[in-house]
Amino acid sequence: MSEQSSAATRRLGFALVLVPWLLANPGATVQSIADWFGVPADQVRDTVRMLPLVGVPGDSAAYDPGNLFDIDYDDFERNDRVTITNSVGLNHVQRFSTRELAGLSAALNYLAALLPDERRAAANRLAARLGGSVVTTRSEGRFAETIALLRACGADRGAVEFDYTSASGRRSHRTVTVERVRMTQGAWYLSGTDGVDSAGATRRRTFRLDRMAAVERSDQPQTAAESATPTMASAHDASVDETTEPIMVTLEVQVEAAGVLMAFGERLTDDVRWPVRRLVSVASVPALVRHVSSLPGRVRILAPSSVREAVADHARRGLAVSPDADRVRSGESTDE
Repeated sequence: MSEQSSAATRRLGFALVLVPWLLANPGATVQSIADWFGVPADQVRDTVRMLPLVGVPGDSAAYDPGNLFDIDYDDFERNDRVTITNSVGLNHVQRFSTRELAGLSAALNYLAALLPDERRAAANRLAARLGGSVVTTRSEGRFAETIALLRACGADRGAVEFDYTSASGRRSHRTVTVERVRMTQGAWYLSGTDGVDSAGATRRRTFRLDRMAAVERSDQPQTAAESATPTMASAHDASVDETTEPIMVTLEVQVEAAGVLMAFGERLTDDVRWPVRRLVSVASVPALVRHVSSLPGRVRILAPSSVREAVADHARRGLAVSPDADRVRSGESTDE
């Protein structure tokens, strides 16, 4: 970028932030504005004089005086003070649609697991101001050291070795090249490459940290030949959270779970009628099962039957370890 273009960009950036600052600080002097933004006083005056030429067409579809920014000229020319008298709607209360609120809430909850304490507190305050639930507090707990090791390996694309126990109880020893560590639905996960399959394609897998043991950095990552012939335990390991091929799943979603559809890239309009039915491409059935199970009554699997049964099985296993299991009728629906 040329020096002239850089200067123009800086001046444009200053003009964009100046208006909201002036609305929050009416009557500020030109010199105080210059000191605050670190720009010459003449640049402040030039920008202020430009404001009455800026605006958007109103109901008249023309740039009439009421549709443009305006300032108190007398105070500006006599006292070198700036007060905006017409802000072109910037002082109007902005309201989010239900879809936008759901998206913001989902994003804040997702980021909460990754933000440091100070920024996480700010996310909590923002969620409260938006009228949503407080963002889930991150808790690395007993996984703090493991997470630190995995993040360090991920930074230099290193590998780790660990013993893994799948959901079905099968045990295996894995060597995984770390890609990322994330929290989803209150649980920490490691995502990485677990060698290659018999066709030579890279296997990308996801593992729950609470099922990993004896985690340590690996100085000798698996070779393609070694990983192309997995052990019997790893070949049938139900821990793999990602299916080899995406499948199409029909969802019925209530408004409270709109974030689920947006996670699949679905676009929702403000006039949509709830519940919404959508056919989505799912790359990880186990991840979808956990997500649906965390939203009882808000998301239903309509098809295929295999995924419905996976949700039902997840619910049955949850009931088996629940202290209230005896009070739940065995015939009660579990596919929600």
